[in-house]
Amino acid sequence: MRNRAELHAAVTQVIERYRQPALVERYLGGREFTVGIVGNGTDARVIGVCEILLKPQAEANVYSLHNKELCEDLVTYVRADDDEARLAGTRALAAYRALQCRDTARIDFRSDDKGEPFFLEANPLAGLHPSHSDLPILAAQNGIEFVALIGMILDAGLARYGLTRPDRERLRRTA
Repeated sequence: MRNRAELHAAVTQVIERYRQPALVERYLGGREFTVGIVGNGTDARVIGVCEILLKPQAEANVYSLHNKELCEDLVTYVRADDDEARLAGTRALAAYRALQCRDTARIDFRSDDKGEPFFLEANPLAGLHPSHSDLPILAAQNGIEFVALIGMILDAGLARYGLTRPDRERLRRTA
């Protein structure tokens, strides 16, 4: 919205159409990040921060379902490791712990025009398609192969119950 009159008209339209209150939020015009986290409690750690860059032909200004579904053509995923990205990672880990997420999650942030990352959402059941889901993509950008990522998630879940995976070498020798 460019002015109060446009905002008022848009809010009125939402209220009349959906017959419920309208939520108005500040637009965040900066960078968008998704942060991968694995582990539990104090053992949880950021495995990577990925910046979402929309290509010119993408639906503008939003990492929408349309853009995500056609990500091969509409989105570029870039490993991010500058100060702003690291701050998003730090805040993502704090959000993960505050929300009491378990084993793994993907936490999304969008920065304002001054480079201040703001929490958007937590995805505690992040997609795990090896080449199409954000968590495996950002893991791969940070040197974590898909099978290793699944192993990390499995290990985190087992650890919550005081368990570990059986010794795979011992299992191979007895098979």
